[in-house]
Amino acid sequence: MRSGALLSMRTALAGTTGNAMLMGVAEISTPIGWVLLPGLLGVSTRPRVAALVSAWAGVLVLASVVVPVVPGHRSEPSALVASALALAAAPAIAWARRRRRSPAVARAAAPPDVAVFAMPAGPGRAALAICGTPGEVGAAVPLRDGGLRVLVGTVTGPALATPAGRRAIELAFRRHATRPRRSLPQLVDALDRAVRDRASAGHLRATIVHVDRSGVVEAVRCGSPDLVAVTEGRAGFAGVPEGPVIGLSATTGPVTPGRIASHRVAVVPDALGNDRVVLDEVARDDDPAPAAQRLTRASGGGRRVGPVLVVASRMP
Repeated sequence: MRSGALLSMRTALAGTTGNAMLMGVAEISTPIGWVLLPGLLGVSTRPRVAALVSAWAGVLVLASVVVPVVPGHRSEPSALVASALALAAAPAIAWARRRRRSPAVARAAAPPDVAVFAMPAGPGRAALAICGTPGEVGAAVPLRDGGLRVLVGTVTGPALATPAGRRAIELAFRRHATRPRRSLPQLVDALDRAVRDRASAGHLRATIVHVDRSGVVEAVRCGSPDLVAVTEGRAGFAGVPEGPVIGLSATTGPVTPGRIASHRVAVVPDALGNDRVVLDEVARDDDPAPAAQRLTRASGGGRRVGPVLVVASRMP
């Protein structure tokens, strides 16, 4: 899960190149002058970008030694070794930083016609099932504080229902959902802009679920079915207010988040939303992954329908 705070590859490489040019023009030959900025840029970005930044900084260091048009990095073996160790450490630190701050999203065991992803959700767990249903959109963003944000829905329209269109919506959600101060209505506004920028004729029916670090669940509905909530072993609809469809110009007005006082919540597609079997399935299984997998198939069998989200969260 990418963070919007991380530097882009272009910015990191430009900074590394500019630093080398400045060091050469200023006739600074100490290793720290050549590797300090690339190292800081490396640990501030993704591990793969950090490795590329370190490699490019190493090339610039060697170029300043082999082709000394202007005085460059010191050529003594000890100076070169010091710079090599510093540049090698940057990707390792970036990787350790990412591992420490990014909660794990794991692929759960499932049949080949459905992909189930399990992830932390506050003190509990959640599972998102993706089935390849036409127009299906699903994205999960674990937050650094232990919370979780998930988008589940479907898109319509020739420009949105393509693989590229669906990916664009999912990427827009991931980019904005990582910002902890962005509220659910603000996320809906960001998705509305993404849909309108992508296609003038098309819209997104979706539910966005937020689980905070203590397990409190909130959700917004934008033209999508009501959520299923389990209370004292019985399942029923959560009663989350329905807002306007995202990207549909004929509708206006803000969405209203609904707090769900339940230890287990499920988001299911239209094809399953009013099925009594769905309520029973959500109520009887404490493990989100197998529950999400089963909920992708209607009681009559046939092709799986998704996306499906199941959250098992311990309320405070």
